[in-house]
Amino acid sequence: MAATISRVAALFIVLTARAAFDASAAAPGVTENSIVFGQSGCFSGSCGYAGNQYRGGILTAFHESNSAGGINGRQLVLLALDDGYDPDRAAANADRFVADDEVFAVVGGVGTPTTERMASIFREEMIPFVGHLTGAEFLREVRRYPNVVNLRAGYSEETRRLVEHFVENLNARRFGIIHQDDSFGRTVITSYEDALRAFDLSILAKAAYSRHSHAVHSTVFVMEKADLDVVLLATTLGPAAEVINTSRSLGNDYAFGLLSFVDTGLLEASLDFSDERIFLTRVIPDFANESNALVRRFRLALDDYRNTDPEVVEDVVSLFSLEGYIVGRFIVEVLKRMPNEMSREVFLTTALSRDPVHIDDWVIAFDEGSNAGSDYVRIVDLSGYYSEREAAE
Repeated sequence: MAATISRVAALFIVLTARAAFDASAAAPGVTENSIVFGQSGCFSGSCGYAGNQYRGGILTAFHESNSAGGINGRQLVLLALDDGYDPDRAAANADRFVADDEVFAVVGGVGTPTTERMASIFREEMIPFVGHLTGAEFLREVRRYPNVVNLRAGYSEETRRLVEHFVENLNARRFGIIHQDDSFGRTVITSYEDALRAFDLSILAKAAYSRHSHAVHSTVFVMEKADLDVVLLATTLGPAAEVINTSRSLGNDYAFGLLSFVDTGLLEASLDFSDERIFLTRVIPDFANESNALVRRFRLALDDYRNTDPEVVEDVVSLFSLEGYIVGRFIVEVLKRMPNEMSREVFLTTALSRDPVHIDDWVIAFDEGSNAGSDYVRIVDLSGYYSEREAAE
């Protein structure tokens, strides 16, 4: 009788465990051995460097988790598709993720125009959309995008900090902007206007260029006519360097402000003139500062990943790869917190809970009803780039 009870108990345990797995495995992208995440990013073209570095950081975090046994024995897999910073290609990739039903969530969008197209597609299916390389404010409208999880400060916070620095520390009063003529440029203009309004100031000169042409020389002449103190550049790297070089060659000495989408090292290497009076926002710690626990662990994890598969991650440590690593680590921590039910709904509830996620000494925390986990912004003076010298307050 006891043996029979033992066999029944054992069978019950097996069936319960199998039922739990079956319920979990019913979630798209989840198998007995893996959890698959999708990514559509810019891996070629004008922002290919940023996209590849961002993907490399996410993969580094996934590798670190997988080497430690994964999530309850499941390995994390990233299915990455190139969109070339083209909204139509990004939408096609998003449609594929939805139609094939092969990913649990989508992570790491790169750029505002592409992320905007994908966000509406994933919203209809309530697919979690996590950790984007953009500070677009519309993604922070949680009622509009309840499936979006933002892990970086928004462009409104970045522009506010830049304007405060220029007004309070450089005594600037005359502001212009050169922007990409798309959703990226438009969202930055709105944030810029709001930040200037706080000081009873306005934008005195605006000039736009097409994302496809990158013909920005004419925008410089628009700025010249306005006798400006500051020009904000809502651009990618190439146009930013072209504007600064052209402006300096014409003798213009106004200050430039750039957002976190532009890499400091690559910008400095692209400049023909002195890099004085150029200021950039940063939304994560200095990737060269090894006194930071997050940075130390990232570098160790990246070295280990390179030793395993050196072709996957470029031999460069950058702000983009560190930010991608933060995204990957956040996903790992959320998965660890989830109960046995592996569903998209539970993932989102867990990710957006008010219980802070500690990634070494970096903290991501969401206020009630918010989908933005960080408002950290610092300003870097490009003249001190090699030590990431923060702008004097």
